[in-house]
Amino acid sequence: MDTEDLDLHRSTLRALTRLMSQWSSLELQRQITADSGVALDPVAVRALYGLGTAGGTSRPSALADELHLTRPSTSKLIARLVEAGLVDRHPDESDGRSVQLELTEEGHRTFETLFDAGVDMLATSTAGWDTADLRALATLLTRFTGGSTTDRPTP
Repeated sequence: MDTEDLDLHRSTLRALTRLMSQWSSLELQRQITADSGVALDPVAVRALYGLGTAGGTSRPSALADELHLTRPSTSKLIARLVEAGLVDRHPDESDGRSVQLELTEEGHRTFETLFDAGVDMLATSTAGWDTADLRALATLLTRFTGGSTTDRPTP
């Protein structure tokens, strides 16, 4: 890798790290949920995002993997979401021993409320940008996240 590419990667990593740190901070997550009228802890918010972006359904094991939680922690989280009326459990038709999680109508509404808050954050962060720049950001960020994995590449 040449020096210019290395400098670009370092600059990008600094910016991404700062963004992830700011947007995933407990303080910001609490502010977003409070401003949205949603009474959920940050882990439950992440679960709703995971379920919502997956189309509203998931297996508990897939949710645990996405949130990097242990199975017991995921079970407790699911119980809280079910009790809050945001998620239902249904038998998995493809595997009778398993269940599928599904957002309830209230779960979908809550997801949309939180998702809209995220869209508002993006709109604020990119205020004054022209459409071409917004399109480039969307294209490149989608391409970047599609190409990134949790596995570390072998040197």
